[in-house]
Amino acid sequence: MGLPFKIAANTLYQLIGKLITAGITFLVTILIARQFGSTGFGEFTKITTYVAFFYLIVDFGLNAIVLKQISNLKSQNSKPNLKTQNYFGNLLSLRIFFSLVLIFLALAILICLPFNTVTFQGFTPLSRLGIIILAPTILTQAIFLTSNLIFQKNLRYDKSVVAACLGSLTTFLLIIFLVRIKTGLLMIVGSYLIGGVVMAGASLFLVNQLTIGNYQLAINPIFWRRLLSQSFPLGLTLIFNLIYFRADVLILTFFRSTEEVGIYGLAYKFFEFPLALPTFFMNAVYPVLLNSKSKRQKSKIIKKSGVFLFLASAFLLLASFTLAPLLAFIKQDFVASVTPFRILTLSLPLFFLTSLFMWVLIAQGKQRLLAKIYGLGMIINIFLNLLFIPRFGYNAAAVITGFSEGIVLLLLVSKTIKQNKYGN
Repeated sequence: MGLPFKIAANTLYQLIGKLITAGITFLVTILIARQFGSTGFGEFTKITTYVAFFYLIVDFGLNAIVLKQISNLKSQNSKPNLKTQNYFGNLLSLRIFFSLVLIFLALAILICLPFNTVTFQGFTPLSRLGIIILAPTILTQAIFLTSNLIFQKNLRYDKSVVAACLGSLTTFLLIIFLVRIKTGLLMIVGSYLIGGVVMAGASLFLVNQLTIGNYQLAINPIFWRRLLSQSFPLGLTLIFNLIYFRADVLILTFFRSTEEVGIYGLAYKFFEFPLALPTFFMNAVYPVLLNSKSKRQKSKIIKKSGVFLFLASAFLLLASFTLAPLLAFIKQDFVASVTPFRILTLSLPLFFLTSLFMWVLIAQGKQRLLAKIYGLGMIINIFLNLLFIPRFGYNAAAVITGFSEGIVLLLLVSKTIKQNKYGN
């Protein structure tokens, strides 16, 4: 099987999986929005956005660093499969420990978050309870992320898709039942925890079906310290990326009503669906970039990937912009979501291309450079959101999202051109 076919096949697997999980998420979003309205969906957005910050921290770019090390095993006098098994065992134990620390940290920070009892701005008692229920999914996400290391190494993202779909389907069936009996929002949040447990268990089961054999948890402090040190720039980059990607929701939470958080949250939820495509595509391209020896071959891969991502984003932009008014059919509360959604869709090409250039620089070992770029993007984004959201609300947040991503893309492209030209 040729590399182009493998890339296409694994991208297709992920797209099929995303169509299933996104379809489920689409239906779940409609169910929750219709059941609880803009205010209830605002509470749901606060809960999921807060916990999502810790999902990316537990990621910390560890898979990319370990995958790079594993890709070099063939040239060493060692048994690659045994080494891979050892790496996986150590990474899994590190992520479990890391996630438990993050769960404690998430709950500790929650105590300090503000809430205005007069305006109901900030984190309400309901959203705080929801975060407590959802926080353990940081652990299930950590297990799933670690399993993806093996799926990505073997270009078997079909396994990852199966695990993710099983978890999503479990959540979906539970939510259908809970909505039918008209239960509260906290029970809905609890269904995500159960779905996460199913996803994590399925991913570990499927890892055993691949080449590494039976895995064992391994604790190697020296390996942990070296891995965290190597992944720190990339982990910092991902954290900066997430903060500037979702800081707008938190700032809306503090300065605007829960209803506005729900209006913007629904627009953003649908905006996120097409953003999975560049992620999945680059998951398949990244191992190929690592294994490409010649500069010419890498350049060819980058150019073809860029063309594909731009054309795909242009098509999705047109489709999303045209279909935006359909958001109003979910519930009358969400008529106002159409405008921020349309503004957000205009930035789709920017997000698609930043995914490409980010992973190109990662493949070149330029994680520290990425941290600087995304750190700057985060500062600009937060500053602009603090300046404009209190006065203009969610429409300002949507505009700032695209503007910030444009700055990041310009910096990524200029640095990539410089690296390919001068090689430093």
